[in-house]
Amino acid sequence: MKQELVDEIIACMPKERTLFRYFKDRYALMLLSYMTEKNIYDIKKSDFSGLLARPFVKEHLHMMGGGKISKELIQYLWPHEVYNFVLTVSKWNNAKNNGGQTSRRGHNLVLQLNFSNQHDVDYKDLVKPEFDQLLNYNGHPVLGMDERQYFHETLAWARIDLDFDTNEALIEEVQSDWIRRAKRLYSHAVWYKKRRYKKVHNWEVMGDVDSVIKYYEENLVPYKTLWDEAMLAASIDFIRNELGIEKIHYHSAKTGHCVKRISYTRPPVSLYEKLPKRFCFKKSAEAPEFLQSDKEFRRLYKKLRNPEWFNLAM
Repeated sequence: MKQELVDEIIACMPKERTLFRYFKDRYALMLLSYMTEKNIYDIKKSDFSGLLARPFVKEHLHMMGGGKISKELIQYLWPHEVYNFVLTVSKWNNAKNNGGQTSRRGHNLVLQLNFSNQHDVDYKDLVKPEFDQLLNYNGHPVLGMDERQYFHETLAWARIDLDFDTNEALIEEVQSDWIRRAKRLYSHAVWYKKRRYKKVHNWEVMGDVDSVIKYYEENLVPYKTLWDEAMLAASIDFIRNELGIEKIHYHSAKTGHCVKRISYTRPPVSLYEKLPKRFCFKKSAEAPEFLQSDKEFRRLYKKLRNPEWFNLAM
């Protein structure tokens, strides 16, 4: 989309920090909250039946005394283990459409899922990085040091293309550098510990190997298991409630790889097959309407055999 639209959206967003609280399977409650007053029996027969089978939801279904989804009850259901994040918005530029991994030329809106201050304090106390963003790539759309009055390390981000005229949004990408690079740092720390080294060499960290290992095995454990669903849940909530868009599309692994011109690696199946299915996205051969009006996209798209997209139709 055009830079002017992205800048306008960002200008309309809150300037202060936006907190996002998440716990495992909260996405199921969020999606069910869009179906308030619907009969549970009807939901069980629909494409969204899998939401009712999620452990946390299933555990509390008996509280739905009237057999209908209650928005008040959903807002009340919070476990003790909740993780806090800070959401920020930014943009991603692909004006030349070469290597930017977008489905059409132009800009993407970026939703960033940033760690809480408590995580960042623990991370710095244990790992002792010599500079910020050690576990992120500066060339990726993570929160920059000079973008806000406050700074938080970025756990993950989602790139979004959209069109208000067609009431559509396309989630181009969900990704985390932090989890992948933290795993590499951890494996090196384990390697050096076995050889009785005190420090992790070849990494710009001052923490000893035991502290680095503790950070990964203890502090980062919950984020490893829920970062992807937390990022997608935050994206859907942002698209629906902040942008007011109801039609949400998501790339499949095969079609997204071709449309975004990714030549060097295949996208992970877990992010582009299993994750959208968990959120009840359904496969479709129909591309987003706003992409079909783009000349360059149509030329590339004609070459694809059996294209597949994921659509969320609430």
